[in-house]
Amino acid sequence: MKNTAAEPINQPAHMQGSALWFRQLSAALRIELGKCLFTKRALLSYILALMPVLLFVMTAIGTAYGWVNGITSAEQARHIYGDVFSTLILGGVIFLGSAAVFTSLFRGEILDRSMHYYILTPVRREILVVAKYLAGLSACIILFGLSTLLSFFAMYIAFGTDQLISDLSSGIALSHTGLYLGIVLLACMGYGSVFIATGLLFRNPFIPIIAIAAWEALHFILPPSLKIFSVIYYLKGLLPIPLDEGALAVIVAPPPVWVSVCGMLALSAVTVSGSIFLLKRLQVHYSGE
Repeated sequence: MKNTAAEPINQPAHMQGSALWFRQLSAALRIELGKCLFTKRALLSYILALMPVLLFVMTAIGTAYGWVNGITSAEQARHIYGDVFSTLILGGVIFLGSAAVFTSLFRGEILDRSMHYYILTPVRREILVVAKYLAGLSACIILFGLSTLLSFFAMYIAFGTDQLISDLSSGIALSHTGLYLGIVLLACMGYGSVFIATGLLFRNPFIPIIAIAAWEALHFILPPSLKIFSVIYYLKGLLPIPLDEGALAVIVAPPPVWVSVCGMLALSAVTVSGSIFLLKRLQVHYSGE
């Protein structure tokens, strides 16, 4: 009688290949996530993430002690937070943080003269790009998601735990934080996918980052046919407190939620696919960097 338990299980070739790719993806993802969170490259992202937290902590303490006037209720504070989130957190912190994280995923390897280690390994380029993108996305969500949560709840320092418990019980605080976190996720997806391709396409990504920043900053005066090519267009309709864009703004109806989500998914798929195409044709010349 044969001992079937000792016999190796023969898996189909495609299943063995899938298992290998998954192991490679997991290994690369762990390595890249560590680089995104625990190296000198991450310092700028930490500084950016701390900025809104410190701002709201200082504002809340100033309001509580009477050093800051004009904020008299939690509802007013939520409106102020909405304006700050739209301008500082979304337009500044997340945009610049995503640019710092994602452009360095490949450009940083080239500048550190370590890109050839990946190029020489038997890892499919598709897996490498996806692993780096997921690592950058995870790092940005962790940093800027926590920044959003901490800064939102920091404003309740001025109004006490009773007000916080009341807003949590009524659902308004949970609703607002859920929407803000959803926007953080979509923004990191959209901007991250653009900037990972930027890091591969341009030797000096600074000028493209400035150009993209200008495009996003001026989206409110763009005609409707051009607004759809800005990331912020798909995000502003999700804001729990709409931002007043001023008298010069070209007003258009924001897209439905499903369009915003699908738009960011489509942008990510297209630009990550483009990054794979660029990486397959990348030739590293350290002497020219």
